[in-house]
Amino acid sequence: MRVFLRVAERGSLTAASADMGLARGGASAIVKELESYMGVQLLARTTRSLRLTPEGELYCDRARAILADLTALEDEIGGAERKPRGMLRVQIPFGLTRLIVAPALAGFTSRYPDLEINILSRNSLPDFVGDRLDAAVYAGDVPERDLVARSVGRIPFATVASPSYLARRGAPCCPADLAQHNCIGILSSATGLRTDWQFRIDGHDRELPMTGTLAFEAAEAAVAAAVRGAGIVQLAGYLVYEEIKSGALVPLMPGAQARGYEVRILHPRHRHKPRKLRVFEDFLLELNANFRRRWRISDRVLLPPDAGLRDAAPETVVIASHIMATAPVPQPGAD
Repeated sequence: MRVFLRVAERGSLTAASADMGLARGGASAIVKELESYMGVQLLARTTRSLRLTPEGELYCDRARAILADLTALEDEIGGAERKPRGMLRVQIPFGLTRLIVAPALAGFTSRYPDLEINILSRNSLPDFVGDRLDAAVYAGDVPERDLVARSVGRIPFATVASPSYLARRGAPCCPADLAQHNCIGILSSATGLRTDWQFRIDGHDRELPMTGTLAFEAAEAAVAAAVRGAGIVQLAGYLVYEEIKSGALVPLMPGAQARGYEVRILHPRHRHKPRKLRVFEDFLLELNANFRRRWRISDRVLLPPDAGLRDAAPETVVIASHIMATAPVPQPGAD
């Protein structure tokens, strides 16, 4: 079953043989033996392609469920002494993957060498069945579904601009002032339209439409444009913390900052949560806690220590200093 599933995942008998530590024709021989035992053809092969037959698709789905149950049973019986193993497929938003999760994965994989981690970098609502996901990290409201959700915290937003832009156009004092500015938009991957910006106004989080000459689907492109003085942008805070620290971008209107989206770790409701999922979930929670301590985050955007303000316009220094005043004083030698 494991060999057949690897063949289906890789779409190649040769690649599956290499992955499973078999001789070059090992996976092919095992699949032929399996087909002979089942009495049906599971793979349709040509010289250039390989695909599952309808019977193969059914066998693949059932085999995956059976092996997942077997792994859960072994975890339950083996206890803490058994190291987690197998493949773990997780969906995580692209920015979180690139900036936070991926740099820390080397330590995790060295601790659990029998785990194979597949990460899908997407911002959309996860498709657990279609993408064969074990878990997903998701920011935002989760529809009513048969899912277990564990809260990580909130991603605070940051509304930022470069010192050069603020020197030319001045700094907005409140969300209403943004009508006089060039606001760099973020396009929704679902609708293709600009996403509204979020602000805290009169004690309530409100979403407001913004206009401007630029809009991007990729947050990294929006950050690059903002750094070069193209306009003001609002993004999840972690996407611009490095730029804030270096002084390339300056946070604006701290008193109007919205609380942001709640981040949750989601997984389908299991009778027994696999140990591989438990250890990865603990890894993500610890990673998040370390990141929030480093950047002094609660539910609001706070500047990292020693954010560069030397080149900022005078009004920008006042705004940024207001945020610095709300943060704990860094201790000597602190990160």
